[in-house]
Amino acid sequence: MKELRIGIIGCGMISHRHMTVIENLKALGYNLKVVAAAEVKKDRLMAWGKQYGLDEKDLYQDFREMLKRDDIDEIEVCVHNNLHTSVATAVMAAGFPCYSEKPMAASYADAKILYDAQKKYGQKLAIQISSIYNPQTRIAKKMIAEGKLGKVYHARSVGHRRQGRPGYDMPFFSPDFIDPKIGVHGPLFDLGIYHLAQMLYVLGMPELESVYGFQSCDYWTDPAIDKLVGRTAPVEDLGVGLARFKGGLSMDIYEDWAIHMEDIGGSFIAGSLGGLKFLDVDQTGGPMAVPAGGQIVGGGNLQKPRLVYYGVDSEAKLFETKLDCAIGDVTGQQELLIHPEMAMYNDNQLQWYSYLWGDLTDETRIDSPYIAMQTAFLSEGVVLSSELGRSVTADEIKAMAKSIALREQETEFGTITYDFDDYKA
Repeated sequence: MKELRIGIIGCGMISHRHMTVIENLKALGYNLKVVAAAEVKKDRLMAWGKQYGLDEKDLYQDFREMLKRDDIDEIEVCVHNNLHTSVATAVMAAGFPCYSEKPMAASYADAKILYDAQKKYGQKLAIQISSIYNPQTRIAKKMIAEGKLGKVYHARSVGHRRQGRPGYDMPFFSPDFIDPKIGVHGPLFDLGIYHLAQMLYVLGMPELESVYGFQSCDYWTDPAIDKLVGRTAPVEDLGVGLARFKGGLSMDIYEDWAIHMEDIGGSFIAGSLGGLKFLDVDQTGGPMAVPAGGQIVGGGNLQKPRLVYYGVDSEAKLFETKLDCAIGDVTGQQELLIHPEMAMYNDNQLQWYSYLWGDLTDETRIDSPYIAMQTAFLSEGVVLSSELGRSVTADEIKAMAKSIALREQETEFGTITYDFDDYKA
């Protein structure tokens, strides 16, 4: 196994999760080495380098200097939402394969620009969507493909926090999450990608016809907290929608960061013969994202994704079957004993590294860039519908979508200018 030499751009919280996965994979014998990192905030950069044992010569405030190196095999982009297209296109333009954090972008137009950059620059790309890399998703997708649910006609995509606006109620997260220029959007783009992408992927990537949506930022705020975190303008804390797809499929969408309600239910898929309820959907990276003897970076508990299968048997009797789907539980362990190659489908980063090593091809990997782009397309529909006060068609989303990714970024050392293509439908 060839050593894979890695560069990291962005040394905030999510980069530590990437590093945790890398260290856990190294402990399992995978040949990985982080050789460089870039971060615009010098204090954060130096602390990061010290924590992970990088020499100062391998630390860069300006990531463009890091891109001049010829000894890096791939680069992982760990910056905020509205910089993903800006930075990731620059990485590929410089000749590097790129693994970028979720969401793919803060708009469909920018997601499409990033998606098209793969072909333009002849580089490989992956987007972090941890919810689709586990047995829960694989089992559900297989059951639907085999007709176990009959005609699938409705799905529900749900994400909920009682009170958890990152950078506001959760101060250990960066306030960039609630910056309308950097974070741009709230839960629909932030956490919604995990739930929406999982639903779309499991359903076979249905073609969107139209969507009606509404977004709100009416959950309580306090002037003292506003001042403390530098909140200048509202970013949504609730996004809801109703989507219609070709073939008679509908999906209702619910995603919040904070609402005065405890239990709102979860995601499910309903068909003529049966239904699947999705429990504890992964949105933190799975077992590889947990440090040895520690807790997931950013807080929270390790999810154990499971399914409940509802249906009616040949004698018209209703049944309910609980399906163990967690990677570390019996089903996941047995699967790996019988099919050890499935480890490549249980973790975002391991699949990416396996793709670069050649163990997976374009045909055998999960096409996360396409899934993430289509998720952005649906999310953009909710945003546009909310702004217009009416439903929007798929053609209207394409026509109205605009690039909003940052073209300039002010830093401690000056202005970084980004140059990438304008959106084309």
